[in-house]
Amino acid sequence: MPTKHIKSHTKVQHTRAQALIHALRSSLTSTTKHFCNMSITIPTGSYIIMNATTHTYLNVFNFQVVPGDIVNSVGNRLGNDIVRILRLYCMLLQGVWLYPSQWNVANTESCGVTIQSFGTGAFLSFDQSNKYDTPAGSVVTSHSIYPWSLQQNTAVPYAWNIVDKNTRKALAVHNDSIANGAQVLEVENLNNPSQAWLFIAKEPIPGTN
Repeated sequence: MPTKHIKSHTKVQHTRAQALIHALRSSLTSTTKHFCNMSITIPTGSYIIMNATTHTYLNVFNFQVVPGDIVNSVGNRLGNDIVRILRLYCMLLQGVWLYPSQWNVANTESCGVTIQSFGTGAFLSFDQSNKYDTPAGSVVTSHSIYPWSLQQNTAVPYAWNIVDKNTRKALAVHNDSIANGAQVLEVENLNNPSQAWLFIAKEPIPGTN
């Protein structure tokens, strides 16, 4: 093939390749935007996370190491919180109270969030191999980052469903219990007050769970 024709053919192929790449990028961007529109993001920061039905707070049971059990605590700072033993210790020795668990929430590139315990450094996660809470698995802490998404809950203003991006299920307090230490489970993702969580911005306080 003459050199002129080879250059022309190569140029056509290059142009087509560029057009294909552009089309793929446009498609990927469109898909990503559509996916992101299904999830809500909040500013990266430290929060206490309260269930809208029980008015109790997402907590790591007694500062447990990984896999720490995830429960809800009353968080009233009056001595009957789930971290009451550590609270009493700090009160007697240091003259300070512990607060409800605080969580570091950060956005991810996949339009979701990671939720990390401020006190333990471990991440909120769901372990399907841990059958302690339910046959399907348990909500526990993990050393590894775990993906969640926040979906707007229209049943409660300014509240979100915390949805597991792997299982597509959402967090809720077992039987809507207001008891101190009530178990947190994954349930079918529905738009109701039981699965509505309020993220309350809170400046990190050393010594908190």
